[in-house]
This record gives sequence, structure tokens and C-alpha cells, in this order.
Amino acid sequence: MEMIRLSEICLPDWQLVRDGEFAGLGLCGARAGIPLLTFCGNAKFLRIALKNPDISCLMVPQELAERAGAEGSGRGICAVPNLRVDFFGLHNRLCGPEWAARYIGPDRPTVIDPSAQVDARAIIDPLNVTIGAGTIVEACTVIYGRTAIGPDCIIRSGSMLGGSGLEFMRMGTGGMLGVEHRGKLVIGSRVEIQYNCNISRSLFPWHETRIGDDTKIESLVHIAHGSHIGKRNLIAASACICGSAVIGDDVWIGPNATVSSEVSVGDGARVTLGAVAASDVPEGAAVTGNFAIEHDLFMADHLNKLRSK
Repeated sequence: MEMIRLSEICLPDWQLVRDGEFAGLGLCGARAGIPLLTFCGNAKFLRIALKNPDISCLMVPQELAERAGAEGSGRGICAVPNLRVDFFGLHNRLCGPEWAARYIGPDRPTVIDPSAQVDARAIIDPLNVTIGAGTIVEACTVIYGRTAIGPDCIIRSGSMLGGSGLEFMRMGTGGMLGVEHRGKLVIGSRVEIQYNCNISRSLFPWHETRIGDDTKIESLVHIAHGSHIGKRNLIAASACICGSAVIGDDVWIGPNATVSSEVSVGDGARVTLGAVAASDVPEGAAVTGNFAIEHDLFMADHLNKLRSK
């Protein structure tokens, strides 16, 4: 990724308040370790962005341009008419052939360790995939570019790794803007992914979906873009881990359980069968129900209802 100036990418209906440089795009609270361009639709998100040392440039609506310019501490500022659509439209433009080498980086040939066992019926992108020593990839698996799989993993038949996630911007009567996914999927060592799972790569090029060492994932699991799954987790069949969720180490996610977007699940926690975790789950806790609450509270309430019948 190379530095890009706001003045290079401004469209005719954008107002450049102050020029600046960025290496990637991200949300206002993102910590990427590189200079980021973000968007702020109101004063709350502007405050978050201005506290983030990784934010070097801001896209804002016209009514926020003066304040952003005054408080932006030398950051680049650009006022745009359709904030979210313009921001993600820019991301798509930078993913295109004119800008991709600077925004994403160069393509590299796929590298498969000689000791890996890859079935001839698997479909593997010829660019930007790495597969580690001793890893087994079964038939009818699809592995998209920008996926890295560590050593001694097992990928069972029918799983799809590193594809695009669900990110669309509504454009009123103009339909929907689909957002390019050019981030990474990084899978650690000794991970096992059972049959017909789907794990999406992340959206922004600097970011990754991550599966930690020794995690085991049963069949029909969906893990959405940007989620970080820790080490030694057990994720049971048909679980759904939504976008940007953070799962600690030694966690149990039960069959058909759902962890909502941006929810954190602490180390050693349990999200039981069919539970819907819509808020953070503390370390060591067990939660049950829809929406999930502490397991003992759920069971006590359930027993009280049975006794009252």
C-alpha cells in the first residue's frame, strides 16, 4: 500500500477543504497502524475520529466541514454530498485496476507447501493464497485469493474460504452499491474446518478475518467478514458469527448459536445451543436464550414458568 493524496481522488462534486495523505480506508475507530481516511456523519463520530492517531484524513458532510477543518489538527478534509455512498464508492474505485497496486498491493503467485495434500478437485485461486506444510484440503473446497492457511490444518469438502461478505449501501431509488472485499483471511495452525462452512475475508485491504490456532469448526458454520476468532475454540454446527465479532480463546459456541456483529465473547465463555448473543459476553460466562442472558438466570426463569402452569 502506498500513500494517496485526497487531491488525487476528489470528484467534481466534492469540496477539498484541506489536502492530506492516507494509505487505507477504515471506520473512525479503526486501529490499522497506517494513516487512514474515514468518514464522519455527525459530531459524535468526528470526536471519535479526532482521538484516533491513525486517522489522517476525513470525509464529512458539508454542514460539518467547517468544524472538521477547525478541529482537524492538520488532517486532510473533504466535504462530500452522499457520505456513506461516496466513501464506499471510493473504496470500490481504489480496488479497480487504476489504483489497486497502490491501495491493495501487488498480486503474488499462490504458494502451496510441497507436503500439503490438496485434492485435485479443490478450486484454489492461482494468486494470493498460501497453504502451509501438512495441511489437507479436500475435494470441492473453494479457496479465494488473499487467504493464508497455516500448517497442519484440515479443510473438509464443500467449504468456501476467503470469499466476499455482505456489505451493501442503499442508494434510494438508485438501487444498492455492492462493496468490494479486498481484505484477508488468515487461518492459524492445526485448525479444522468441517464440511460446507463459509468464512469471508475482510473488507479493507489492511484488515483480516482471523481464525486462531487449534480452533475446530463443525459443518455449516458461517463466519462473516472481519471477525477475529481466538485459539482452541469449538464452534458447533450451523453457528453464525456475524461481522467484526471478536471471540476469545477456549470458547464454546453451540449448535445454531449466533454471535451478533461487533460483539465480543470473552475467554472461556459458552454461548449455548441456539443462543443469540446480541451484547458482549464476559470471560468465563455462559449465556442462553434469544436474546442471550446468563445461563443460570435463563434456567431459573424457565423453571418458574413451568411451575406456574
